[in-house]
Amino acid sequence: MTEVSFAQSFISLLGTIPSKISHDHVEDPRRYTITTPYTIPHHPSQKPFSRRTCATAVPSENVTVKAVSARNPPLAITLDGNLPVNTTSILDVKNQIAAQTGIPLSKIKLLYQKKPAQDSKTLKDILSGEAKDELEFGLMIIGGAASVPATPPPKTEEVPKKEAAQGGEPMEVEVESTPVAAPGQISGKEVLNTDEFWDDLRGFLEQRVKDEGVAKEAVEKFKLAWTA
Repeated sequence: MTEVSFAQSFISLLGTIPSKISHDHVEDPRRYTITTPYTIPHHPSQKPFSRRTCATAVPSENVTVKAVSARNPPLAITLDGNLPVNTTSILDVKNQIAAQTGIPLSKIKLLYQKKPAQDSKTLKDILSGEAKDELEFGLMIIGGAASVPATPPPKTEEVPKKEAAQGGEPMEVEVESTPVAAPGQISGKEVLNTDEFWDDLRGFLEQRVKDEGVAKEAVEKFKLAWTA
């Protein structure tokens, strides 16, 4: 075969092959070349990956609770015994403060980091993972010094067991001592005529509305309506 005839046959062969692959072209799977995957061998001295662990502070199981009031009246109360952080709620703390001071429970407000503490939260929620042996709350008494009784809270005393009149099992009788107001202690409407009451009311409103101007305006309107 001469070079000319070879070139002509080669060109004619190329002419039958399409220059572009059509959009519906499907390759015959039987024409695929069989290839074996190449895998990298494992290193004989491979070490396991070390994971970084974040060390978190575990709060102590018990904590000493203090309640401090810098406003009127100034108070500093330390609750008896260490309180378990998992089961002690803010309401439990307020109940213990009311039992020690005789202040009504509805007049006691606790603050932590200048924010009101909800009664449903526990000491563990307040700590938020911090390890502390002592927990200090801010104490707010609604009504100021007028809400603090001059005498300690009433205590219950046991009376010796007495037999029932008609012959029954012995019964125990508890007698509560009646608190007596100290002489000179103001109460009732006289409290509303003191500047301390309105200062405490303005401080309470500032904590709730977070606006000093609005709290001052509300107190002025309350005072004007009362004196009218």
